Amino acid sequence: MENKTVNRIKHYLDSKSISLNAFDKAIGVGNGYFGKQIKRQASVGSDILEKIVCVYPDINPVWLLTGEGQMLLSPEADSTKIVNTPNARNQNTMLSNENITSIAPPTNDKNAPPNAPATTTLGLPKVITVAENDREVISLVSTKSAAGYLNGYADPEYIEQLPTLRIPNIGHGTFRAFEIKGQSMSPTLHNSSLGIGQWIESFEDIRDRRIYTIVTRSEGIVTKRVLNRIDDTGRLILISDNQNKREYPNILLDPEEVLEMWYLRANLAFEFPEPDAIYNRVNDLEAKVTLIMDQLQHRLK
Repeated sequence: MENKTVNRIKHYLDSKSISLNAFDKAIGVGNGYFGKQIKRQASVGSDILEKIVCVYPDINPVWLLTGEGQMLLSPEADSTKIVNTPNARNQNTMLSNENITSIAPPTNDKNAPPNAPATTTLGLPKVITVAENDREVISLVSTKSAAGYLNGYADPEYIEQLPTLRIPNIGHGTFRAFEIKGQSMSPTLHNSSLGIGQWIESFEDIRDRRIYTIVTRSEGIVTKRVLNRIDDTGRLILISDNQNKREYPNILLDPEEVLEMWYLRANLAFEFPEPDAIYNRVNDLEAKVTLIMDQLQHRLK
């Protein structure tokens, strides 16, 4: 049976003129490993796929896993432009770079004037990245860049340096990808997977128990299920899927701590968990029955 993932990897290596030996060395496997995988049309483990995406950052992980979209991620910064959010003092102000347009900051910002009315509106993202055809691409915030994102989320130069990706058929809206850190959302989301979030303009758009990535002043970047209790108590309640509540307790969050909110619409996982114990026992029993049936057939011949 043809393994399309192996063939896609081979196609990528051929297009980049990368030898199999160099590839084996780069991803840290034994010499000749991938050549054998090609001959056998064998599957590639999730740990190897994760290494490939890390070592070769220009490869599109969606294409690698599914074959959909382009082989390579979007072009580098020279083919994209950064769009900045409007400043309420001067809407549609053009910055020195003709590709950067200014827009207003979220109205729940702590730096808002004292006479500003209370609001639950986040407004538009401060910065988005668009390609040459004026279609938005998805900026990726890895765990390594998460700390810098808290300071640079409104900085066009910072956002411009983030890697980008495109995911077909994800729908209309503004999206950003965040690497999941830790096991707080296990078993739903796994460490190092990529959560694709859609921008939320208002706290009123939050729906209970949906998963959101929240960029906060106090907690950093967190991905949690959210209960919206702003009308009742003035707070959001962030809940982990991990049942170990001693290590992953619920978080009470004031709305003014929120810088950005992204509703999780897709998850790109590089880890495939083992089935639970009952499933394993059923598989073992099924395997024993298959062997018994095989032995009976041989005896009847």
